[in-house]
Amino acid sequence: MKIRIELLSDLCTYSGETYNSLVDMDVIYDEYGIPYIPAKRIKGCLREAALEMQELGVISAEEYHRLFGKEGNQKSTFWLSNAYIKDYKQILSDLQKFQVKELVTPQNVLEQYTSMRTQTALNLESGVADKTSLRTMRVVNKGLIFEAECAVKEEDKKNFRNAVSLVKHMGVSRTRGLGLVCMTVDEETEKKKEIKQEKKTQSEEKAKPRTKEEILLAFKDQLGDHNRLEYQIHLNSAMICKSAQGNQAVTQDYIAGSKVLGLLAGKMGDERYRNLMRNEGFQVSNAYIMSESKRCIPARISLRKVKDQSYEENGTITLMDAVCGVTGTGKQMTAAGADYMDSENRICEVTTEISYHHQRPKNKAIGKATGLDDGSSFYQLGAICADQTFGGYIYADKESAETILDTLAERKEIRMGYGKSSEFGAIDLNITNIRTPEVHSEQVNDAVVTLASDVILYNENGMLTTDTETLKEYLKDMVNAADLEIRRPFLRYETIGGYNTTWKCRKPIFYALGKGSVFVLHSDQGFDLDLLNRQFIGERVAEGYGELYAEPLKDTVEVQAKKSGKYPYQKAEQTESEQTELIKKLLDAEFERRIGYEIRKRLGKEKDIERSKDKENVLRAAVAKMRVMFKNENSYEAMKKQVDAIESDEKRALCQSLLCLVVPQDLKTEISKDMTEAYGQEFSCQWTETELYKKIYRIYISELKYLAKALAKKGETK
Repeated sequence: MKIRIELLSDLCTYSGETYNSLVDMDVIYDEYGIPYIPAKRIKGCLREAALEMQELGVISAEEYHRLFGKEGNQKSTFWLSNAYIKDYKQILSDLQKFQVKELVTPQNVLEQYTSMRTQTALNLESGVADKTSLRTMRVVNKGLIFEAECAVKEEDKKNFRNAVSLVKHMGVSRTRGLGLVCMTVDEETEKKKEIKQEKKTQSEEKAKPRTKEEILLAFKDQLGDHNRLEYQIHLNSAMICKSAQGNQAVTQDYIAGSKVLGLLAGKMGDERYRNLMRNEGFQVSNAYIMSESKRCIPARISLRKVKDQSYEENGTITLMDAVCGVTGTGKQMTAAGADYMDSENRICEVTTEISYHHQRPKNKAIGKATGLDDGSSFYQLGAICADQTFGGYIYADKESAETILDTLAERKEIRMGYGKSSEFGAIDLNITNIRTPEVHSEQVNDAVVTLASDVILYNENGMLTTDTETLKEYLKDMVNAADLEIRRPFLRYETIGGYNTTWKCRKPIFYALGKGSVFVLHSDQGFDLDLLNRQFIGERVAEGYGELYAEPLKDTVEVQAKKSGKYPYQKAEQTESEQTELIKKLLDAEFERRIGYEIRKRLGKEKDIERSKDKENVLRAAVAKMRVMFKNENSYEAMKKQVDAIESDEKRALCQSLLCLVVPQDLKTEISKDMTEAYGQEFSCQWTETELYKKIYRIYISELKYLAKALAKKGETK
């Protein structure tokens, strides 16, 4: 199903941000400058409509709560995505392919879909505008059509469609002329489905690609007694992973194993989930950011760099690992500031964002959130940005692995995290590989152990602790070495908490050893490194806690690191035939900007105007005469005839000089040639002769008017 939103008037979906101090209220748009309507805004409007239906007795309170969920419970019976402009994917593809970066900037693209509005507040007593009340608002132009993907359970479809049809206004100033919309539900008819299925069948007969279900089920043949399932999560939309502190404006920059485990539990049912958890050795690791198909882990907090040190031109940087010994550079050192690193020492960062939201008062007669104690509020949500991929591991025996593969094969649409019923949490979860853990032995006396996830420990009294002595006892049991020593520890501490949806209450909050902590583990008798590397220690290991990475102690403290390259797409050549309407609009807008620039440049060099500084009246009269002619004539030639008929010799000569300065066809040819050379492809303005004349001379006469005023003011100053 799709929700179709047609703008019957201009719309402002206020983002809560300003642009360059020129726009006080800006709309929401993506990284390419294409505006969209957030799903939470749509859901809020639908909720208000459904609430009216409940108050009027059209639906019951039970039906309302089933559709939208009760407060604090996110289990709605429907979900929907952000509403993107029609043909969004095609437009996005065209922008990505177009190689002229300076032309397809977000602000240039945004200008093609939006306009500016100014407004002020009037003093009711004096009838004059209040001081400092002028505001500039950007609005999305009326006539545009947006589409949002949605899904709803069959028993609630009727109520959902009715709620959609009742939404007539949305956004800012909806009571003052903005935000009039026509919202409808577009469902595929059975006939359309049959045609679509027939085309799909025909294409499958030609290519026959394996489906996700077939790929997952094929993995069953590779299963052994002990398996490591490598999984990847690609974010199709932003995802909220709330921190234990409860600050909703802050998100974790990884996907906890407990969230993946919770997702599996919700899909496989109680019985299968209980059988899964009975199997020893079942563990789901955290999902960390991927760097060029490699899973990163939290960078060691022992990494140091020289103060104010930056990356080299080739993207490399030399770091010092203090856990391996004394740096000895003689220079002031600071923390490296690296978040995640892969096995090849590529430094990777997770991109996050903050979105602004509000809740209207319980009294719907009030058209905006007030910030008062009336049920309204302003709030922020921190989220991991879309189009990022995270990777992790699932350790399971054969029976458990088969259960997981069956569960994922059954699930088509997957959403997880906070706000998953609206614009957040749409993901692709795939098993990419299955490996049997290799058994080999490497005896060492010293190893560097990194905590790849938070570690939860209980002491001998059953109390939660972060004491290194307790950690050492856990490690002794793992490697069977009585003389273990923890040397040069670099430790951080994390707050562990969360929310249990079954119990509908918060989990206990406590401290644990934080991921990225690192230390040297020493034993005179030696120990097997394989007993530590990629193993889990402590409590709640099934949820991803306690993951360890171990490697032999190196002789050098230097670490050659480099930036992780991000290549979201491969650009291709853009030909004239591939130019869409948006690209043509961007080229036309650039053409118009160049016209203004060229006109101002020519006016600055014109000697006749300079000689007219002492005759401001003549210049103003000439400009006024040309303004009248411009309104009455539809071509350059007609305007030229009118100028030739002016009686005053001085005024006629000045007007003729000004006309010769800007000839529309000559200016078009010159600028088209410049743009063709600059962009490496043929550009030809498609304006008619009348359009060309009107647009060029509208700019020209406006510049002449400002120039005449400036010269007059300069003369008064003298």
